[in-house]
Amino acid sequence: MTTYRTPAEPGKLQPYAPLDPQALHGLAQHADDVLMPAAIGPERKPLGEAAGQLAIALSEFARLVEADADDQLACGEDVVERLRRASMHVHEHMAAKVPAAELEARNTGLIESCLEEGLPVVGSVTAELLLAGGRAATVRLTKETAHQEVEVDDGRTTLLPAADHLIVRDGLHDLARLLAPLTRETSTSTGRGQ
Repeated sequence: MTTYRTPAEPGKLQPYAPLDPQALHGLAQHADDVLMPAAIGPERKPLGEAAGQLAIALSEFARLVEADADDQLACGEDVVERLRRASMHVHEHMAAKVPAAELEARNTGLIESCLEEGLPVVGSVTAELLLAGGRAATVRLTKETAHQEVEVDDGRTTLLPAADHLIVRDGLHDLARLLAPLTRETSTSTGRGQ
């Protein structure tokens, strides 16, 4: 196993310093030594899978810091993809370990607390999914079911698996945060023109 050394002193804030590519590569190697064993073999669990993806993300991040301008997009996408996969495995872990009633209460509570704090929430979303062969399907999620049930355009309703629902929940909260400022700008510019 590698030995990782850091100049950080416990309890003391460090002054600003630019990212050091050599130190990042050392950190990535240390993370690989510590985290990757949990991600290999038949006994691996979702948190082990997440650990492996985090180790790879650190290696990709070290590459991103040194990447040429032409490689920034590809390297950046590699980092984001590995973090997305780590997040997916953490959601999978939570879905397996947290009782369904607790997850449901948490999901409903998040919507209510966001609204109480004046934060935006996606009330409903309707999406057209483009499928292979030129086919399409329309799906709808609503606040009334805490975005847990998917209504399909043929009249069916199906419950999202818990891990998938956690991913959808986080995505919808991100979507609301991103789009809310646009609605304020639109209402402000509309009000000026009247």
